[in-house]
Amino acid sequence: MEEQYREAAEGGDPKAMIRLGWLLEQRGDSAQAEGWYRRAASGGDLDGMARLGQLLRDRGEPAAAEEWMRKAAEAGHVDAMGGMGYLLEQRGDLAGAQNWYHRAVEHGDAYAMWKIGCLLVQESRLDAAREWLRKAADTTGYSVVRGNALRDLARLAMQRGDLDEAEELVRSAATIVSQAGDAPQDEAVELVAELLTLLASLLTERGEPAEAEGLLRWAAGVGHLPAVFSLAGLLEQQGDLAGAEQWHRQAAEAGHIRSMMMLATLLEERGDVAGAEPWYRSAAEAGAPMAMDLLGRLLEKRQDFAEAERWYREAVSAGIQKTMLRLASVLERRGAAAEAEQWCRRAADTGDTLAMYRMGAQAEEREDLAEAERWYLRSAEAGSEFGMFQVGRLRWDQRDLEAAELWLRRSAAAGNASAMAMLGLLLAELGETAQAEQWCRLAIDAGYANALIDLKAVTDARRWG
Repeated sequence: MEEQYREAAEGGDPKAMIRLGWLLEQRGDSAQAEGWYRRAASGGDLDGMARLGQLLRDRGEPAAAEEWMRKAAEAGHVDAMGGMGYLLEQRGDLAGAQNWYHRAVEHGDAYAMWKIGCLLVQESRLDAAREWLRKAADTTGYSVVRGNALRDLARLAMQRGDLDEAEELVRSAATIVSQAGDAPQDEAVELVAELLTLLASLLTERGEPAEAEGLLRWAAGVGHLPAVFSLAGLLEQQGDLAGAEQWHRQAAEAGHIRSMMMLATLLEERGDVAGAEPWYRSAAEAGAPMAMDLLGRLLEKRQDFAEAERWYREAVSAGIQKTMLRLASVLERRGAAAEAEQWCRRAADTGDTLAMYRMGAQAEEREDLAEAERWYLRSAEAGSEFGMFQVGRLRWDQRDLEAAELWLRRSAAAGNASAMAMLGLLLAELGETAQAEQWCRLAIDAGYANALIDLKAVTDARRWG
């Protein structure tokens, strides 16, 4: 077939040039393909212009792509109209993109219908989006476009909680794409794998992990990285940590950042810190903010404070607020107390209750009890059991026993063993020795080291009270 196309192309047949270019492009010879598309386009063939524009676009040359795509679109080439819409959409000219998509729709183009639907989803005009997506899905056009439209309709159904409709749409899409045979094999297989991964998520949510696992294994087997990641997660939920590690490793080695992080976590949890560190580092260097925080934490544990500080700063710059307090800790270790306090205060201002507590502790060390109580109270009111305990302790010191009991009870109810023991002593002082003994025994059960001593003090008070 190629020899026939080449012979006709060399004889000046523009359609043969395009068919030959397509064959060459599919086997990865884009340089030769471009040459034949360019010959056809230079001769005025609209298909050649559109193909050349698409090749240049996919190669990352949008300006050159637009030149040829626009020529074909303005001459009435429908696919080129859709191509122009896509190019303008990519550079942020949504009004221009809509214009070209609507011009293509006038000729019944399913791709343009789908793209209009996608833009409407971005604008949160969901009813109108569903109408356009349904139009695209109901055409007799390109199966991949119909599959994409059905997939996006399924996602909208999932957003409104209609999982049955979503499943039906995904299954229809997978059937259409897998049976049509009108798309390049790689493109069709990738879309089917995406659809099966989405279907697997629906089945998992519905409590059907066995079928979900089978679908994910197929999609993972053709190299669809989201399926590999999802399969690893499903196996982990089922307790198959070895299988989860195997699939996460496959995805991580292929560059899937979330699998890098999950693999590192699995390795660290089973004690292989040396194996975990390179994966945390790879994910961090790939720009994953949470990996930066986790790598810094690992480095801090092994007392590599300088590099831990570096990654904590990267994580904070990337927007991980909880890392501010970790950064404050390593700064404090190297004696940068002023900067450490700044970061601790910034963490507290984001709502970090532990940072609020730390601010209170630092103030108390300076013997600024008013400032300490202010920070402890902020953390307590934000739900910190430790802050509640400290407020209770300070109020007892101030002999505000009613407030002290209130805060100690709240802390004890949250599981704070120190608060249980102190509440026992307070109640003993108030003469409620039975309750006092009960709280001290609860503190012992919760692992409070000095609760036995406190219990003796309470029981003595009970004996001699």
